[in-house]
Amino acid sequence: MVSPSQDPTAPRIDPTVNPSGGDGHSRETVTDDQTPQAHLKAAQRRFEELKEYVSYLVAAKIDALKLTMVNAGIYAALGIVGLMALSALVVTSVVLVCNGFAGGLAAMFGHRPWLGNLVAGIVLLGAIGAVTMIGLKKVTGASKERTLKKYAARQQQQRAKFGEDVEQASSNPAN
Repeated sequence: MVSPSQDPTAPRIDPTVNPSGGDGHSRETVTDDQTPQAHLKAAQRRFEELKEYVSYLVAAKIDALKLTMVNAGIYAALGIVGLMALSALVVTSVVLVCNGFAGGLAAMFGHRPWLGNLVAGIVLLGAIGAVTMIGLKKVTGASKERTLKKYAARQQQQRAKFGEDVEQASSNPAN
């Protein structure tokens, strides 16, 4: 008979095999008046039990790691799919804006779609080029400014420590 707290999938234990507890493990006490072989046999049983518990722990940790890896793979795949969907949305939006811009220009030019498309393409490519150039100048200018400040501060430290900086020392080779 299975008790309510016992796992129904666990193997059934025959209490007649191990009357000491019915849990499948012998917990018999080894006393000093027993032989060394009895002590050794009890120690071997405890060591086998420990080995099984360590093996169980390692297997559980490995399975948990596998589950973590599977979950990470699932989330990575979902992220990639989401990124692709977002990219498609952005591309579609850009195409619609460009198409609307070209259509508006075509209407302005007497309903000549080819002229609207041509002018829209030239204007948009020019805008992309201008924004790229402005961005690059801003980034390189900021980098140059940081570098100049860094070396100016270093030359100031040199003047304070040595009485002259590297630029002054190079212009006066006699010292």
